[in-house]
Amino acid sequence: MTSTTELLDLTAARLAYTPKADREEVQRNYAYDLERFITHSSTTSINPDPEALESVLASVAHALEKGLAVEETRAGFGAGRLPLTMQAVRELESTGHASSITAGARACLRQYVEYHDNLGLTLPEGSEAELRAFVADSPRSAATGGSITLTKREVENATNFDYDEFINTRYSIRHYTGAAVSPSDVELAVSRALKTPRVCNRETRRVYAAYDSDLRDHLLSFHHGNRGFGHKLGAVLIVTSDLRGFDMIGERNQPWIDGGLFAMSLAYAFHAAGLGACMMNWSEDADHDQRLRAEFDIPDNEVIITFLGVGHLPEVFEVAASPRPAVNDVLREVQLR
Repeated sequence: MTSTTELLDLTAARLAYTPKADREEVQRNYAYDLERFITHSSTTSINPDPEALESVLASVAHALEKGLAVEETRAGFGAGRLPLTMQAVRELESTGHASSITAGARACLRQYVEYHDNLGLTLPEGSEAELRAFVADSPRSAATGGSITLTKREVENATNFDYDEFINTRYSIRHYTGAAVSPSDVELAVSRALKTPRVCNRETRRVYAAYDSDLRDHLLSFHHGNRGFGHKLGAVLIVTSDLRGFDMIGERNQPWIDGGLFAMSLAYAFHAAGLGACMMNWSEDADHDQRLRAEFDIPDNEVIITFLGVGHLPEVFEVAASPRPAVNDVLREVQLR
């Protein structure tokens, strides 16, 4: 007897499961992403938005932070970055855009001067007078900048828990009680996820939250992956990445990298708070992306990374087993050709 599986045209079945686009359609969608990247990043020309300048400041100040954090620091390191750091701070503050980034840059420059003075090192000759005046004009604050000291014991104490149990109980959840998730719960998770690494410390991550059930349902009507559980979510988040924070062609894919890392940290943060979460990918074509933007206020300078559904867990629930490969199927030792 011939089974149904043997009769199945596998190629046709694969085409039906994931319909294919022709080359012209692929190019049109890439052009959609390309145009947004060129328009809003500083790759081909400088974006004058304050947010773009903030990203430059975060990047250049982080280069100085790294110099303060390495084991062996040389006198006058990062001299070429000092004028840009000071001028960017002045420009942002004078135009009403003082922020944690400007405060952090001031704190970093203060530590830069103190580091050199404490060790009797010479500050860069061309910038010393301006740098000392700038630091003298910077009030001491609680702003974080420069480097901080950690101990091995602190790390050991903080990681003294069963990490395997933590990660092995995190699943994409599709069973929820239907109870609302409070804004304070989301704020806590976002605050924890902000610790996620991102390129050169630039702040490009954004989160949009829908708490109202009608707004949530309307938002989810644009998403194809929430059938059977979306109506019981306590909140729905959209994670985006701001293209104004990028300024090199090599960063053309960085918005999705930084945004993806941040989204995963959000999922872990909700798990740590005892809430369920489900990552709902936004792998949509240009037309569908535009339909969502026409309905909701997602700025053109931000790319949508993913939806994230959040909710309260029932006492008992099912999850997809999601088998994992063996470590050796994934891990390789790099080899020369």
